[in-house]
Amino acid sequence: MAEDIKSLAEACYELDNNYPSQFSMLNEAHFNDTDGVELVTLDEVKDSKGEYTEWTITIKQGKRIGEVMDRVPFGIINKTITGLGATTLEIMNQERDSIIVVPTKSLAYSKYKSANLSKGDGYALYFGSPIKEIKSYVTPRQVQAYLNSNNHWKKKFLVVADSLPRLIKILESSGIDVYHNYFLMVDEIDTMQADSAYRPKLEDVMDYYFKFDWKHRSAVSATLNDFSNPLLENESRVTTRWKDNPKRNIDLIYTNYVDDTAVEIIRQKLTDNPNDKILVAYNSLDGILNILEHLSKKGIVDVNKSNCGILCSERNNDKVKEYIEDADNVINEEACLQKKIVFMTCAYFAGIDIQDQCHLITITSRLQPFTYLSIRRMEQIAGRCRNGNLSETIIYDIPQEAPDSKFQNKEEYRTSLLDRAKTYAEFMNSTKEAIKNNPELEELGSFIDSFVDYSTKAKVNNNDYPIKIIRIDSIEKTFKPSFFNIDALTEKWHLVHSLYTHKDNLYKELLEQGHHINKSVNLIKQENHDTSISGIKERNKERQAEHVEALKPQLLAWNREGRDENQYQQLCKQQDKQVQNLCNEFKKLSPYIDNEILFDGLAENFQHQKELRNYVNKVVFHIIPPDNAFKADVLAKFNYHYIQSHLGERNIGNVSKQDKLDKMKEVFRVQLRRTDISDNVLSEFFSCFFKTSRTGANDKILGLNPLDLPTPIQYITGNINPLDLFIFP
Repeated sequence: MAEDIKSLAEACYELDNNYPSQFSMLNEAHFNDTDGVELVTLDEVKDSKGEYTEWTITIKQGKRIGEVMDRVPFGIINKTITGLGATTLEIMNQERDSIIVVPTKSLAYSKYKSANLSKGDGYALYFGSPIKEIKSYVTPRQVQAYLNSNNHWKKKFLVVADSLPRLIKILESSGIDVYHNYFLMVDEIDTMQADSAYRPKLEDVMDYYFKFDWKHRSAVSATLNDFSNPLLENESRVTTRWKDNPKRNIDLIYTNYVDDTAVEIIRQKLTDNPNDKILVAYNSLDGILNILEHLSKKGIVDVNKSNCGILCSERNNDKVKEYIEDADNVINEEACLQKKIVFMTCAYFAGIDIQDQCHLITITSRLQPFTYLSIRRMEQIAGRCRNGNLSETIIYDIPQEAPDSKFQNKEEYRTSLLDRAKTYAEFMNSTKEAIKNNPELEELGSFIDSFVDYSTKAKVNNNDYPIKIIRIDSIEKTFKPSFFNIDALTEKWHLVHSLYTHKDNLYKELLEQGHHINKSVNLIKQENHDTSISGIKERNKERQAEHVEALKPQLLAWNREGRDENQYQQLCKQQDKQVQNLCNEFKKLSPYIDNEILFDGLAENFQHQKELRNYVNKVVFHIIPPDNAFKADVLAKFNYHYIQSHLGERNIGNVSKQDKLDKMKEVFRVQLRRTDISDNVLSEFFSCFFKTSRTGANDKILGLNPLDLPTPIQYITGNINPLDLFIFP
């Protein structure tokens, strides 16, 4: 007989001695095939309250979770096995209405199509940005029509993470108590952790997650990462596993030239298995295009639309069309690959289901550290082919010298980030509250924004893009640590300072997981090295320049005709990151400077980060009015008005290096509250402020406006902090 439901912290279970596992329910999920459950255990792991909250469900080998449970349990679900069917279970479950949140629209779309193919049109609703036949955003009217549909099915929303707040708002406006009446499932939460650094809205999902009743939410992953967020650490946790989790057979190749080696491995696979498909995971479009070029040059494969395809983010589709004409048509609705060789970037590392069996080749490169992959990420990739891989090859290299770090391990680094983030958040919240209670402090508001933008960031290496470690809660509007970004930085630290510092480290970690590893070394002599991404990069620059030239009249017309925000987003969304940077700077500066001159200057410099930064900073200083406190202080520090009135006199305007640095440091400290700027950057700014020449070891100030720009259309208003307009490294 079944006993009463028990509670344990945030865990609920029901015992029945008639069942082999003795459990008939766990975290609201009932076991509908108890013979398929070999064991349910409560692991001796305590949360911060000292409660036991970690459950492990051992399922018979080969069983999917939907075969043994009637719904997804609440809490953190560590599937441990890709393709276990947790997402499908929640979509098909008819016990509750559900919102299933996924990190990418390609995944949301594929799950939506699969559900409607199985159950009929109108069963599930996709909610996200346009994709394929969905040409526009889903409207409130369409949501209401779906809610009012007369079918007897529970409602199932497949939602792209960025769109969750909008969906909840629409449902609430329809009179639905979302947080009590719907179940929220956050799928591939580890991907959201990893990608939040460049998609900040991903972490907003967790603000809403904790508003749902604790029995009405779950976060799911097959490759669960550690959480910095203490609220997630304290969630009830359920791990599902097979008694003997499958182990992979991996050919692990260490090399000095990853692209050359990849070309050779693809040649071997095509020679030995001419009828098989090859899937290459490589988070570098330049690297992919380089491999394709040399496959073609060596006659290994005819690189055309019938043989090769690339799965990448939409904004990069145009970049690959020179090589692959129909980059969108690579995988069909039945999840079958349409090409013999398919390359995929990180946009497709998680969530996509591929029904074909393939030869999987995964590549990381020291020349492009953003291609480094964790063990968990590799496991994700290996699980894309749901029916197994025909073979798996990992190709990697390491830097010649391991980078230095003051931290001993990733946990020490994580702790440092958390401490900084908590301090920043407390300071910002108290300052914000002080401004709220003291209107005379309102001018500090711009300082707060600037501080958040430029000072509350961290990076693993000096050459990295800095990542914010605090964020504003999307509901409470208070500052808090950006836990997902801290998780992403911690993972990257491990990759850069541990996993990829010695050629044996990757081998050891894979071996510890129990996989079967065939380790080999493929060192290529310099004279035999013939793949290089430099040519690819040059052609990309030419392509970019053509795009920018075509963009010019459109942006000029946009500014002239009213600066419509929707139109601007349409113009920019399909561009790559560098062109988007150009667009953003044009948008920011176009009210102040002749638009043609501005655009041409941006177009000339946008492909080089430093050149773009210095061009923009020269424009910004030019459009700051002379009576602005910052500009006035700069001119006063260097006695500019005196220099101007004595031009031509000997030694007038000469500034020594040390004097230049000391004065620039003082200006930035007093006016912009910045004390973290390097000497090189201070020198850059000096050259942006003044027209100069070199006289021996000194700089000679000749005037202002080093770009010889025309008089501004208008000067920036006095309440705008220059820090908001300058670009800092």
